[in-house]
Amino acid sequence: MFNDKEVGFVIQARLGSTRLPAKALLYYRGTTILGYIIQSLLDFGISPDLICVATSTSPADDVLTSYLTEIGCRVVRGSEDNVFSRYQGVALETGFKNMVRLTGDNPSINTELLMHCVKSHLQKKSALTTTRKIEGTKVIRYVPKGLSVDVLNSDFMLSIDNTTLNKFEMEHVIPIFFKRFNVELIKDFRVSTCDASIDTFDDYVRLF
Repeated sequence: MFNDKEVGFVIQARLGSTRLPAKALLYYRGTTILGYIIQSLLDFGISPDLICVATSTSPADDVLTSYLTEIGCRVVRGSEDNVFSRYQGVALETGFKNMVRLTGDNPSINTELLMHCVKSHLQKKSALTTTRKIEGTKVIRYVPKGLSVDVLNSDFMLSIDNTTLNKFEMEHVIPIFFKRFNVELIKDFRVSTCDASIDTFDDYVRLF
């Protein structure tokens, strides 16, 4: 589907969530939440070489790394708190020219939306193509929570000194793009799904 590392699919995950600890490895539809996301990408035709999980170097994520190694998924480890720098590490280690950012608590992937964002991103050569707008610390969503898609250009990302970012920018990755570059917003793509993010145990039960 994609050649020469033009687009990589990077799933951000760790086990240290305070609201629902270790949620990425919770049982979900015959596998784990994280395993389900990975398998969904594989079933869609994404090459295993273009799938990577970005986790932290915290000892708490050793279990997650072992799990990923066992199922044959590439993993890159970086800062627990500076997630932006973690993505920079993925770009450097994998050579992905563009990265689709996914998260380990959002198992519902709308592949039609995902491909719409990727195709538009590559055509317009944007720094960032996203279904969300960031204004300060306010997030404006154009698709339900849990279906968000961010496609980042690695060269633009690597041009940023991650040590100059504030805590919000480090944690949420895309806000700095709105300050530095022209961002393409995907506003008009309609989906019928309700919120599909697993942040709490109630979410897990609802989406199980």
